[in-house]
Amino acid sequence: MRRLPTIHSLVLALVGVCALSGCKGSVPEGRARRVIVISCDTLRPDRLGCYGHARPTSPNVDAFARDAVLYEDAWSTAPWTGPAMSALFTGRLPDEIGVPGGNRFPLPPAAITVAELARDAGYETGAVVSNWVLRRPPAELGDAGVAQGFEQFDDAMTAREKNRENLERVAPDTTDAALAWLAEREKAGEDRFLLWVHYQDPHGPYTPPEADLARVRGADPLPTRNLPAGKTLKGKGQIPSYQLLGEERRAGAYAARYEGEIAYFDTHFGRLLDALRAKDWYGDALIVFTADHGESLGEHDYWFCHGENVHRDEVQVPLVVRFPDTAGRKAGERVRAPAGHLDLWPTMLEALGIAGEANRGLSLFGALPDTRLQVSTLGLPRSPVRWVGFGDGRWRMLIEGASAPRLFDAVADPDELRDLAREQPEVVADLVRRHAEYLASGTGVALDPRAIGPSAEVDRALHRLGYTDGDEH
Repeated sequence: MRRLPTIHSLVLALVGVCALSGCKGSVPEGRARRVIVISCDTLRPDRLGCYGHARPTSPNVDAFARDAVLYEDAWSTAPWTGPAMSALFTGRLPDEIGVPGGNRFPLPPAAITVAELARDAGYETGAVVSNWVLRRPPAELGDAGVAQGFEQFDDAMTAREKNRENLERVAPDTTDAALAWLAEREKAGEDRFLLWVHYQDPHGPYTPPEADLARVRGADPLPTRNLPAGKTLKGKGQIPSYQLLGEERRAGAYAARYEGEIAYFDTHFGRLLDALRAKDWYGDALIVFTADHGESLGEHDYWFCHGENVHRDEVQVPLVVRFPDTAGRKAGERVRAPAGHLDLWPTMLEALGIAGEANRGLSLFGALPDTRLQVSTLGLPRSPVRWVGFGDGRWRMLIEGASAPRLFDAVADPDELRDLAREQPEVVADLVRRHAEYLASGTGVALDPRAIGPSAEVDRALHRLGYTDGDEH
């Protein structure tokens, strides 16, 4: 008669299977089985059909928005990729996590990210990034940067950006890498994970395939105007040098190419969502789509650039969230209340069933208040070229260096053209007070912005790319 296996032998066998397969055991029960964050570099919301744009730049994003919740008034914390994405994954302002100076200094190891909490809770964590500034920092800097917590961090980039010594990964390759990661999870039987996919397109220089440019070609999206060719990377009053394409000087031609880049990204965004549906990993997931920041397309005489101010065009972002079916959210819902990247920290933690330090945001699983400050910054605190912008959905204030605050009616004047500070001193005083209270309410110890510095290799590379221009102020 065959002996039945003992409990001890069954446990040992299970441990052996887990060792071979890499299984992690149980994970918390949250609102979703998995979280997928899809971010697109340098993407303005007003160039997407779901945000009212007339040209067909984004059919796949638009279809996703019809099946999700769209936030009409969403904001990034910074017009730079590094600080913006670091804030998104930590739920704290760039000033608080040691990354206020632009892309030069990576997120310090002392910062806690959603990916670290998810990994420690037993979730698989993976990322595919395509912007050079997001790549894993050199080992000499420690466990730094936005790679923290991602067990598989794919930062392989082989395409060379036109005009600069900058490696990147284009949209089809980004999707292919994400699909490969998902295939590995499927093969291993792992459907509980956190995945972040960051697309580089439509970051300039704008070089979309001709087919994608043809899809959106029509009347010039900007008035016919020739611009001077810049000798620097700055966009004030000129085409930045890294954006220059031959002898082309027409503003409208560059704006059309920007839209072609969006169309290029959109096709491969659609491929990624199709794969999630095919694996039946769509309906029970939290899927977040956003951008790191926007892009100036001539507003306030800033052309085809970002990281130079915190006007709306550089820090307002698309935010579309597909909640799991069990959340009961209405497909196609549109939320007018202010929201932002910092709200994604509590939203992702709730989705994954993970406890974490209460940070600045509010979970998007719940209702949002009609008015709430959204804060964006550019540059180091107390710098003479520091920009601070904050608004509550009704009013928005900008402070540049030591200049007097400027106040704009966010509803009647979304382009921020008419300063009402002298006409509305009570509103100015109230917003200044609320901003001070908001800053004072932060939790946790603020990290030193120079807690770690760039390696010599990174410093030289960023200088060649122009990313240190202004970071030291």
